[in-house]
Amino acid sequence: MLSVLIETRNDEEGLVRTLASLVGAAVEGVVREVIVCDRGSTDQTHYVAEHAGCTYIAGAIAMGIRQAKAEWLLVLEPGARLVDGWTEAVMAHAARSAM
Repeated sequence: MLSVLIETRNDEEGLVRTLASLVGAAVEGVVREVIVCDRGSTDQTHYVAEHAGCTYIAGAIAMGIRQAKAEWLLVLEPGARLVDGWTEAVMAHAARSAM
């Protein structure tokens, strides 16, 4: 349903927090893929993204958008944590759009 794009640079800790908040949505099938677009990090961002099963792109978010496979895109910054109930809101919106 969603391709999540995260553009980052030297914020591995923020990336970990954001990825952790997406786990439930991935299990429910709301998140189809996560693409981490790295703008030249020198920390462990690459390792974090690969260890979490994300697609890692060394470059700007435009590259990630071109590779996204889902119909819907969700762009987040590292450290963002989504509020409880966001997956239900996304599913309801997608259902209304499909009608």
